[in-house]
Amino acid sequence: MATRKSAVETQPNDSTTNIDVAVQQHGFSGRTCEVKLFKGESGEPVEPFFGLNSYQIKLQREKWVRIPVEMADHIESLMYTVSEPDQDDPDNLEKMQWVEKQRFPLQRKD
Repeated sequence: MATRKSAVETQPNDSTTNIDVAVQQHGFSGRTCEVKLFKGESGEPVEPFFGLNSYQIKLQREKWVRIPVEMADHIESLMYTVSEPDQDDPDNLEKMQWVEKQRFPLQRKD
């Protein structure tokens, strides 16, 4: 009877957290990268949850984590829009502009 090896046994321990090779290859290319989510604002989750093509993961902020490159691309693509004041005339509400920002800013090592 074959036993399933843990991520630490199947990959070199070159990051703080590794994922199992069989999981990352299920529906993905098999390529991985390391990401580190920046510290969030107060009230935001410390471990945000992400899902893509039935692959699900919780990432701890401020910790390097190895994930499939497709998941990293997905996280980087998540955006939100916020209204910001004009730098030259911040008190004029009519000059406020909608700005698109990355929802989960991160560092990435391919």
